[in-house]
This record gives sequence, C-alpha cells and structure tokens, in this order.
Amino acid sequence: MDMLNMLLVGCGMMGARHARGIGELQRVAPVAVRLAAVCDVRREAAEKVADEAEQLLGHRPAVFTDVEAAVSEAPDLDAVDLVTEPRSHDELTVSLLQSGLHVLCEKPLALTIRRGLRMIEAADAAGRVLATAENNRRDPMNRLARACIEGGLIGTPNFILQLLINPGGRIIATAWRHRLAMGGVLLDVAIHAAYEIEALVGHVETICGRAQLVQTDRAGKEYDGTEVAVEADAEDCFSAVLGLANGCRGQWTGHFASPGETMFKRLVVGSEGTLSCPSSRSGRPVELRRGDELLTGDALLAELPEYSLKPIESALFGERPSSYQLESVVTDRKLIAAELHDFAEAIRSGRAPESDGRTGLRAAGLIYGVLESSLAGRVVSVSEVLDGSLHAYQDRVEAAML
Repeated sequence: MDMLNMLLVGCGMMGARHARGIGELQRVAPVAVRLAAVCDVRREAAEKVADEAEQLLGHRPAVFTDVEAAVSEAPDLDAVDLVTEPRSHDELTVSLLQSGLHVLCEKPLALTIRRGLRMIEAADAAGRVLATAENNRRDPMNRLARACIEGGLIGTPNFILQLLINPGGRIIATAWRHRLAMGGVLLDVAIHAAYEIEALVGHVETICGRAQLVQTDRAGKEYDGTEVAVEADAEDCFSAVLGLANGCRGQWTGHFASPGETMFKRLVVGSEGTLSCPSSRSGRPVELRRGDELLTGDALLAELPEYSLKPIESALFGERPSSYQLESVVTDRKLIAAELHDFAEAIRSGRAPESDGRTGLRAAGLIYGVLESSLAGRVVSVSEVLDGSLHAYQDRVEAAML
C-alpha cells in the first residue's frame, strides 16, 4: 500500500489538533498519511481546518459537510480519522467500517459499552482496523516508566496510586464534557488514566468505586474562545480501589472541582523500589527510588542500556529522552503524529494497532466500572461491565440522550 489516503471527520477542537498531528507526521514520515478530505456538518469549521491543513501540508484537502458524500466522492480513501462528539462514534464508525474503510476513533471509543461492542463486531465482520486514539500512552515518560517496570527495576509491582485533583469552576475545554448525555468528564478526561494504569501494571479485574457531582455550575471559554456557561449533570469526582489480575492493588482518585489546591501523583510500588511517574505531556523526569538511592535522568537510563523509543517516536522526541521541554501544542501534535503512524502501519502490515478497539473499550470499562460500582453500592468485576451485563449507570446516559 502506498501513502494512506485519509478522511478527517470532525473539525472542532480535536479535529484541528489531529490535522496538526498529520502535519507533524508529514515532517518526519512524509509518505505515511495523506489528508485527502475533511468533513464537518459546520462548513465554516471544515473550511477553517482545510485552510490550516493547506498551510501545513502544501495541499488543500477537499471539504465536505456530509460523511456519506465524502466517502463516495473523495477519491481512493483508505481510512478515516473520526474526531466527532462521543455520542456519534458508534453510528458513524459502523457505517464507515461497512463501507470498507479503516477507522481511528477518538477516545472514548463509545458512549456506552454496548455501543462499543457493536463497533468492534462491525470491525471484525468487515475485516478492517479499528483503533482508539489515545495518545498519552505514547508520551516518552510513560514509555520510560513502563520500561523501568518491565526491566524489573522496582521488582514486582504490588500497588499503584493514581491521584489527580484539578481546579473547579471553569469548563474543561468544552461545555459538553460536563453533560451526562455526552458521557461526562470522567469518561472523556479521567479515561486517560485508565489506559495508563493498565499499560503500567496490567489488567484491572475488580473495582470498588464511589462517585459524585460536586460542582453543578461551570462557566468559561470554549476552545474557540466563546464564553459559555453549563449546568453540569455528570459526576466530576470519584475514588476507587482496584484489584488487578496479577495480584497488584491500586487506589485511583480523580477530582475535577477543587476550589484551591491541585495535585498529581502516579506512584508504582514494587517489591524492591518505587517509581514516581510525571503527569503526561509535562516532560518531567521519571524518578526511581530504592531505599535512599534516587535514580533519574541519565542515571536511570544507564539502568536500561537496551531501552529506546519506537523509531517513529524517536524521530519525534529523540531516541532515549529522560525528560523534555516542549510547548504543550508541540507535544500534542507529536503524540497525535505517533498514534496516526501506528494506525497507518497497522493497516499496511495487517497487525493490530497498539490501542485497538478492545483496548479502547477496556478503558471505557474501567470508568464505567467506577460509576456502576458507585450506583450499585458493591464491588464489580470489569468483566461484567465489558460483557454488557452490568449497565444500570449507562442506562442513565442513554436516557439523558433522549
């Protein structure tokens, strides 16, 4: 297969960021992906992304306001980068897969588990690649942290602490993230940690969670600068105890409504040491402690002489970074470039993408595991969430969409 011809569906905040990711990918791997067309129901949004893409890529993608028209009229399409609001993911993805196209779907994969299962079944039936766009797992510091654990530098992990306390009051990038009908801020933002927990210490098996809505009134600027106010109706605070299949245990807390102090901590405790992992995209170094010994930077890399990033990530960030200092917009487009490249290579080689549909569904399953546990008032298994048998909270999401 030659250069992959891609259709970008959704030209809002994330759609524009994905177009910049394609521009970054063209810089380091110019034959990987070609942005053939963009589509959004709002023509002005699609035109704006097409204008920026022309500056980045040297050609202007075709502009559409209807997905069916884009699929039938844009020539030689191979794949779709789907970056629409979550409640449209399943319907669009199934239709695109049935049209013979491969799909990279922005996280969360689907608004509910049953919708996600339908997407995975459609991909299997069509024999097409379904990938989930989750780029934080590709952060070089997350890669390094995983290499430390896999290399045995802290022994056998027995506990992980994942803590995030974010400021309240304001909207988080866009107002719809705070609405139950869109899944809520936990499904759209806290889900990043679900991927990272399992990437570091393995599959979560059981969850005992409690969640609540702390702040109902939020206001602020949308990604485009528009001043908005929203009455939130989805939980913005949770805490959960995790049981992993390998015997490890975990404590996972997220709070998106703090009126004061904020903090982040991701700590993996092993039988021989601890690993402190920085927040994704910060570029801060990983720190390993064994007793009074602190290893970070070059000293930590010396413990992993065979470690390096994947070739495409090395081209973007360097082969063996122990930290980095980049503007957030630069980091963002590099991470998106890496996930787009993995998607393209999965199509070319016939292998599964690193974050495939089932990986995306598991991450959603962990968030819904917390919320279903909170509603049911009991410990739940991730398996009963993922097979669709436990869905009382998700029924509330479906009802909110009506």
